[in-house]
Amino acid sequence: MGSTADNPGKPFTLTESYRHATLTFQQIRTSNPAMQEALHLAKEVAEHDIPVMLLGENGTGKNVLALAVHTSGPRRDHPFMPVNSSAIPEHLLESELFGHEKGAFTSADRIQRGKFELAGKGTIFLDEVADLSLSAQAKILRVVEYKQFERVGGEATLNAEARLITATNRDIRGLVKSGAFREDLFFRLRGVVIRIPALRERPEDIPILAHELLEDANRKYGKGIQGISTEVMDLFLRSPWPGNIREFKSVIASAVITEREESLSPRNRTLQSLTGEGGGPAPAPAGGRIYTMEEMERRHILSVLRHAKGSKAEACRLLEISRPTLDRKIIRYGIDLGRLDEE
Repeated sequence: MGSTADNPGKPFTLTESYRHATLTFQQIRTSNPAMQEALHLAKEVAEHDIPVMLLGENGTGKNVLALAVHTSGPRRDHPFMPVNSSAIPEHLLESELFGHEKGAFTSADRIQRGKFELAGKGTIFLDEVADLSLSAQAKILRVVEYKQFERVGGEATLNAEARLITATNRDIRGLVKSGAFREDLFFRLRGVVIRIPALRERPEDIPILAHELLEDANRKYGKGIQGISTEVMDLFLRSPWPGNIREFKSVIASAVITEREESLSPRNRTLQSLTGEGGGPAPAPAGGRIYTMEEMERRHILSVLRHAKGSKAEACRLLEISRPTLDRKIIRYGIDLGRLDEE
């Protein structure tokens, strides 16, 4: 198995939370030449304040690579502030990024500092940057160009000192050509462009990730699954993984929870979905049904709720989400807590 360091220590898979205080490149393991090149390029730019744009499909680990760049650079002792552009409503985005003054709008009952102010001399990671509206792009352009901004409803001009790392899963160059993304902003953000390969392009990394994710799931869920059968590993290698490593992690976590044998076996209820049996959320091999990320997430939440015996508090802890988030997902997916075993 390949590694990016002489002394890697505990491996850090590309799906672990970027909320960790630190993350070094040595913790990201890979045997794939394209991924090794991406890590090498990221290490080279980490020490310099040049803008970095990360390209890759959803679930490939753009957030983790951004954190590694931050941790390995001179801003490592300052905050790392991730912002998912597509998850924030348009009317709240300006306040989220730049903050607002008390009375700026109806619900503004106090001063709120935005991400650029909170980051200080740290790093802003602007994920899904291609999803920004043209109006939001204009506001970001001013910050990038002049390093200044004002809170919503405020008059004082504040300095933007944070480094900006951006990421997208879309064809941003195509969006520039169509006029959906500002060319001037693109030129200022792209700096060094790093492409992260999809999991299907990294078959040699699948065994590495599978065993690391298995160990993580055993620890998290208090299980003792000893290994992965040859049949299951072959299944992993043949699957297209449209959700990439994020999907891989979810499938293994659900399989660990539901496994009744010593090793992950093809008889596992979750893993049967990879072959089209059992109707689960994971993808079928090429030519078969491709399951959506929503179907996969619903199945994983169900597995965790069963493991937690219906306890929302325990499920939140295992899923690493808040109670309101879990409640919203339960409603969204129509999960009946009184009939978990029948789902």
